[in-house]
Amino acid sequence: MIYTCRSSSHTYTNGRHLHTEQYYYGQYVYIPVTSPIDGHEPTIGWEARLPIFYGWVIVAIVFMRSYTTAGAMWATAILSVPMKEDLGWTGTEIFAGIALRTLGAAVGGFFLGKYLDSRKGAPILALSSGMVSGIGLMLVALVDTQWQFWLIYGVLSGLFGAGPGALLMAAVVPKWFVRKRGRTMALASMGTGFAAMTLPLVVPSLIEWFEWRQTFVILGVMTLIMTVLPSLLLKTRPEDIGLRTDGDKDTEEAVARSGRGGDRSLTAKEAFRTTTLWLLVGAAFFGSFSPTAYPTNLVPTFVDKDFSLQVASTAFAAYGFTSFTGRFFWGWLADRVHIRYALMTIALYTGLTVPLLHVLPGDSRLIAGAIAGFGIGGWVGLNQVAWAAYFGRANLGAITGKVRPLITISGGSGPLLVAGMADFFGGYGIGIMVMALSWWVCAGFLFLVRPAKAMEQPAETPSEPVAAR
Repeated sequence: MIYTCRSSSHTYTNGRHLHTEQYYYGQYVYIPVTSPIDGHEPTIGWEARLPIFYGWVIVAIVFMRSYTTAGAMWATAILSVPMKEDLGWTGTEIFAGIALRTLGAAVGGFFLGKYLDSRKGAPILALSSGMVSGIGLMLVALVDTQWQFWLIYGVLSGLFGAGPGALLMAAVVPKWFVRKRGRTMALASMGTGFAAMTLPLVVPSLIEWFEWRQTFVILGVMTLIMTVLPSLLLKTRPEDIGLRTDGDKDTEEAVARSGRGGDRSLTAKEAFRTTTLWLLVGAAFFGSFSPTAYPTNLVPTFVDKDFSLQVASTAFAAYGFTSFTGRFFWGWLADRVHIRYALMTIALYTGLTVPLLHVLPGDSRLIAGAIAGFGIGGWVGLNQVAWAAYFGRANLGAITGKVRPLITISGGSGPLLVAGMADFFGGYGIGIMVMALSWWVCAGFLFLVRPAKAMEQPAETPSEPVAAR
């Protein structure tokens, strides 16, 4: 390493990053001050001169991306009703396409996630994956056989569309915020809740006016508009354009306002050697089952109970409303307590409320989705904060990309398993109870999580800085 003494601080490189280590309140504090040393000098971009912190633009971009990524699944869940009638497919066969899409996204994230940590990688992947997602939805209008639907909607759109797109929230937003990470992750993820709140009110009308094939075309065009153009404004990290996390002006302000001793990051290799990572994977594995299985099966569950498609879709919109608005509360909570406690609270709450969909009588069942949605939305918004909280922000793309296949086995198979159990048992009761049980197991894993030892013992630095040669 090279050290340069600067009064009460010194700057050094570790082969990839330029950092400052400042003596503050009796301890050295490690804070990154520039983008990765990749042959480009950090420059002050026009984004840094805006009257608002550019990180909020990043949050807005990821919000739109989370809307389209989740919206493709929520809309397909509604479209599955006319698709079954027109094509003669079973619910299991259609939900197999959703499962393939989610599993394909996991594989795509595994191989492409590391590129979200580079200066140009995140914008390029955001642009290309948005195009694939939009065009893929439009091509679904042409399918006539199951293998065509599975290939276009599931495999290809998952690998190259939903995969990189879904990782933007986990890999990019935490790089822009530290103190406000909880609320900003909740805000960025609210696109999924907004999709669940609005699309159930719109898609049934589109089906009535244009039929299901033309509806897929409309959804594809909407996806292109909401992903391609905003991707041109995406920046990987604040240091790339001469800014600091949370919009802080200098190192002293960042340290004083954060109240923490820096944001030391582990590499993916280091993270995978910790027990903490595997406990978090276990929690995320069981916590990821319901957020896809519950909402995608909500409309079919209500239709199975003899509610009309319009009424079922309205109940789905109520789920989306609480999933959307509830994230304000969970984001506020996550900025005031450790993320582990916030996620445990969400898991316990949701484990208690998911069964209401099965046990509430008559028309009162229609409010069950709204009650459970309050907790599920909080999990979707905050579960990815844990990776940055325990392993730092520098290598989030690599870490989350590599753990995603392990987690997505649960999330991707959830909709298919619940639909399959409904076909096998003649109802959704067993599937609902399995979803509830998954939340209790998730809470158990979170109870066991402790700080990563590698984070408690940061790499040594020389006790006395030496002059650079």
